[in-house]
Amino acid sequence: MATRDRRNAVMLTVVASLLWGTSFPGVKWGLDYVGSDVLFLWLRFIVASAVTLAVVLYLRKFSFHIMREPVMWILGGLNATGFILQYVGLTITTSSKTALLVDINVTAVAIVSYFAFKERLGRLQVAGIVLGMFGVVLVTTDKGLSFDLEELPGDLMVYLAGWSWAFFIVLSKKTLARHSAVEVSSGAIASCTVWLVLPVAYLYFAGTDLSIEPLGWTAILYLGLVCTSAATLLWAMGLEGVSATASATIMLVEVITALVISMGLLGESLRTVALVGGLMVLISIYMVASRIAPSERPGLKPV
Repeated sequence: MATRDRRNAVMLTVVASLLWGTSFPGVKWGLDYVGSDVLFLWLRFIVASAVTLAVVLYLRKFSFHIMREPVMWILGGLNATGFILQYVGLTITTSSKTALLVDINVTAVAIVSYFAFKERLGRLQVAGIVLGMFGVVLVTTDKGLSFDLEELPGDLMVYLAGWSWAFFIVLSKKTLARHSAVEVSSGAIASCTVWLVLPVAYLYFAGTDLSIEPLGWTAILYLGLVCTSAATLLWAMGLEGVSATASATIMLVEVITALVISMGLLGESLRTVALVGGLMVLISIYMVASRIAPSERPGLKPV
């Protein structure tokens, strides 16, 4: 596939990250108006799938042939797993910590990229990974130098969601060698929607409360249109011009966005220990991305 100009790719990734940053407090807010977090997630993806497929099919940028490839269903499964962990985790922990814990996936992307693209990790990057992991521990100790046992399960869920998306990012990058960003993003959204039918069906037969208040639909529409359909497409287009590790690093912008909105609108706060941990996470991300990836060196095409 043709590669994208790096400056343009960076800008697309930044815009996608800004949009994704609004999703953390958006989900946290919307969860107050729905009976089931997983149903909330599925409806978000139904909206995203309907809009995305309608647009790309109208523009003749998508063929359902791509859905015959197993990789598209693996991408959808990884995406669904990450989102389920995030949504369930958000019912237990805060949106600000969720943003920080999810975005530590830049270190996970660096590790996975080592095996996928044979990119070596320098000493600085290894030190950054260690620092980031320790920072994650401090972020989860928001109320002092001891774990908050009530929020710890949620913290762990959203942290694992970051790892799921790390594999999603790297696999998407490899898939872009054969398909366009529009095809990959559209296929991933569609397959994720199908995967989510399984947990929703289980909840239905289990008698789970599936009620939705009017404000819940507002959140579903916003998250589906802006934070899923538009953001995923922009991110995939950006991934055509930067490495997987660089993309994950640029996505740190969403942490800043989520923190500002969460503190301003949801009244959340991070105490000193968590702020120190968050700073360590930011530093670790800078350290991990400090070396230019082989795929971004002059004269080499991205993998």
